[in-house]
Amino acid sequence: MIFPVLCHFNNRYGPRIILKAPELMNSFHLNHIPLLMDLFKEGFFIHEYSTIRSINLIFEIESPLARGKAELLQVSLICFDKQYDLSSFNEILATFVSELRNIPDAYKAFHFDTDDSSDCRERFNVVASLFFLFNQSLPKEKEMIEQNTQKFLTYGLTHIGKTNIIRNFRENLTMSRNHTENSSAFKEFTHF
Repeated sequence: MIFPVLCHFNNRYGPRIILKAPELMNSFHLNHIPLLMDLFKEGFFIHEYSTIRSINLIFEIESPLARGKAELLQVSLICFDKQYDLSSFNEILATFVSELRNIPDAYKAFHFDTDDSSDCRERFNVVASLFFLFNQSLPKEKEMIEQNTQKFLTYGLTHIGKTNIIRNFRENLTMSRNHTENSSAFKEFTHF
């Protein structure tokens, strides 16, 4: 199984996890993930720690509120299974980053805890919704089992697997933009 995590470098508190997949809510061994932002300054990298493997992409978005006029972020895919070549997921992370950068005033999402404005909270909800759709687009355990049983790994190293995940993510985004109400699953996701 593969799970997403979104980290933000807060100028006051340092790097911290902002959003993570609901399946990781009770996981305490992810404390090292945001600290990777102290070791790497930008770009794509793979990190292994104990039984946890992660593929990470550090990037910036413009922000008039941040030091240096940019928010430093890291999106990661966490994997507890050795069967994947995680380097094949680089393009998938880049797609998420591209969609996040397209959100108007996305930087406000990372200041909702210091700014009581409803606009910051609303921007956070938009980013959380994008993250939720990204999580839904990733292969789940049932799909992994079926793929292994059939000896055909759709979401692995092949170009077809990457294309399927990206296509699913973009289809979810399109459907989400066509609906005006948030789903109850999203409401549960954002209230952790």
